[in-house]
Amino acid sequence: MAQKKLKILQIVPYYYPAWAYGGIPRVVYELATELTRRGHRVSVFTTDVLDQHMRSPYSGITTNINGVQATYFRNLSNRLAYDYQIYLPMKMSQSTRVAIEESDIVHMHGHRNFLNNIVHSTTTMSQKNYIFSAHGTAISIERRLLAKKIFDFIFGNCILRDAKHFIAVSEKEVDQYGAMGITRNKVTVVHNGIDINAFQNLPEKGTFRRRYGLEEKKIILFLGKITPRKGVDFLVRAYSLLQSDNTVLVIAGNDMGYKSEVERLITTRNLRGRVIFTGLLIDGEKLAAYQDADVLVYPSVYEIFGLVPFEAMLCGTPVIVSDDCGCGEIISREGIGKVVRYNDDRGLRDAIEEALKDPAHLDEMTLRGRQFIKQNLSWETITEQYEDVYYRSIDSNRHH
Repeated sequence: MAQKKLKILQIVPYYYPAWAYGGIPRVVYELATELTRRGHRVSVFTTDVLDQHMRSPYSGITTNINGVQATYFRNLSNRLAYDYQIYLPMKMSQSTRVAIEESDIVHMHGHRNFLNNIVHSTTTMSQKNYIFSAHGTAISIERRLLAKKIFDFIFGNCILRDAKHFIAVSEKEVDQYGAMGITRNKVTVVHNGIDINAFQNLPEKGTFRRRYGLEEKKIILFLGKITPRKGVDFLVRAYSLLQSDNTVLVIAGNDMGYKSEVERLITTRNLRGRVIFTGLLIDGEKLAAYQDADVLVYPSVYEIFGLVPFEAMLCGTPVIVSDDCGCGEIISREGIGKVVRYNDDRGLRDAIEEALKDPAHLDEMTLRGRQFIKQNLSWETITEQYEDVYYRSIDSNRHH
């Protein structure tokens, strides 16, 4: 018997088109869009963040985006949101009660934000349950550790304690939930999905090279936010050991306060003129960078998944990832790219040299990677798995 279509409320601090905030807004946007395509009624409660300097064009309104009803509550301060990840959505409380009452399922995304606090207090009063996806934010790492500890003591721990079920994007994230006291039977692994259609019409090869004057160079590409956790310093150190003047390291991503540290390292390693910062690349610019790179390096630590290597593979670009990435679990198991130990500078240098000298070997891996992605990581396949979690959670409510 066909399952009934659901009314689903997604809670996330940043949403389309706030791509400066990394992978979470894109994952939630693509999930919500696919759920809508499959006949569910999806609403999103979010804030009006866009990037460091600007608010969303949808600030303070509810609008229809690909069939999804998205409400962008105005933040008290855009600067607090971007620089300190403090999201303070005004006028959200009164709307939340009605939205939760009308929903079959509520799905929170990301930890330690006040949207979750508002939803938690409302679900507690209305005795509604919610699903929780941390997207790598469950454990306390990187910045403002004391503030996170205080937040967890006052708010965060009870938000985790009261969740009906958890979604992890990898076994690595299952371990992170475990470190927060969440038992394995409350967690389902659902990988991040990829919009395969976005890679059907790729830019002409050479577009990125021409734009940056790199026609004669071998391009080593890093794409992601510039933060300590993304391992940019590790990559720069490994790159400085390469015995080749014919290469350029392209660092593509928005600065989250760490670029000056990376620039200092570039200077001390005598790499001035051999490293290019492009800033944030989106859409066609991002695809053009993938297309023209000789190898993509994703050297993160505490990374529970990482979409970037899979996107690069769909553009035919070989990938090297660190062993502390959730995506490394898949890449290693399926043999679709190189995995190196995090912080092993010489190991990463050797993997880059091999990729530049013997591209044919990695090209085979990349081809296998493309098949794997199309068969296992399309949003159609991934959304079925989300639906299964939603239906199981609703059914278990009925039996209690």
